[in-house]
Amino acid sequence: DMATLPLRARLAKQLLHLMRRFGPRAPQPGGEHPVGITLVQDELAQLLGCSRQRVNVELKAMEREGTLRSSQRGIVVLDLPRMEALAQQESAD
Repeated sequence: DMATLPLRARLAKQLLHLMRRFGPRAPQPGGEHPVGITLVQDELAQLLGCSRQRVNVELKAMEREGTLRSSQRGIVVLDLPRMEALAQQESAD
């Protein structure tokens, strides 16, 4: 998966995995889903096998779309169905 999927799909899949593994078990107010672990972009890039700059571009695009919110405290998934759809993406846009 991680070798053949586009970066956005790999990033979405990795964030969902981290959210399910480290995020809170109880539903959060407002439908927000914290990832539950704080990673710097360099660490995310290493997990995905790409550069920090490319991770930054994808995170900013997802933020503009309203899929997630990124801050120094961590990443919060705002639109879980959209994030899951991105993770299922098979070809580059």
